[in-house]
Amino acid sequence: MMHGTPLSGWLHRLLLLALACLAGCSSFEEKRIRELLHEKGFGTRAEGDSNRENYVTGLDTIQFLIEPGALQEPGLERLAELTVKQPIAIDGTIFVPYVGPVYVLGKTELELGALVQGHLKEVLTNVPEIQARIITSVRFFYAIGEVGSKGRIPMEPDMTFIDAMFKANWTNLANLGRIYLIRPDAETPLVIDINFREMLTTGYTTANILVRERDILYVPPTFLGLIARLLQRLLEPVALAVQTMLGIAEIQSAYDYVSGQSGSYYLRF
Repeated sequence: MMHGTPLSGWLHRLLLLALACLAGCSSFEEKRIRELLHEKGFGTRAEGDSNRENYVTGLDTIQFLIEPGALQEPGLERLAELTVKQPIAIDGTIFVPYVGPVYVLGKTELELGALVQGHLKEVLTNVPEIQARIITSVRFFYAIGEVGSKGRIPMEPDMTFIDAMFKANWTNLANLGRIYLIRPDAETPLVIDINFREMLTTGYTTANILVRERDILYVPPTFLGLIARLLQRLLEPVALAVQTMLGIAEIQSAYDYVSGQSGSYYLRF
């Protein structure tokens, strides 16, 4: 009895030490994860509402407009580089002559022109008027569920909910009476339940709201459609196994035919 007490004490201490190490590792990992999380927005560096005013994203191409006469002035020749279309770099910058890389993600055309002009005034004395244009502006919304086109779908100007539905299309199993338009956000996400069937049959367009970039269009299945999808998932491994077995049988049959063994069984009789 007396000899077992110190041993049990050591085991207890080792157990506490192991638990402390595990807790320390867990808290360290959780701290790293918390540093990566964001508190608001979608998570991208460029935020805005392109339906109201266009802004620069990572898929855009930028071009600046400068009067041709200003480019002939001494010391301003390199500004002609700004008139060439320039894609956004992976770090969200563009190259401005005489200045270097300038971060532009999230800027509107007016803000971008003023930003570049302000940087140039720090190194040049006679800076001409500069106007920015967003040449290639690709915006997407996401479509999932019972839709014909899943994933990221390019948006059109002034796109509404009905436009997005016909753009994504829907399957025969779609529940058109309950479609969810989800506006994701880390702080205040918004989920709108829309009766698309009512829109099509009555023309009542109260819920035909404007679709914003990065909205999620979720088209759920009907009850029978849910059963059909469940059966499809259950039978998919069986179908794959049958397809594999048929493929092996076809290969064996082709091999027998080439090797001349396909008719050997019939020649015996």
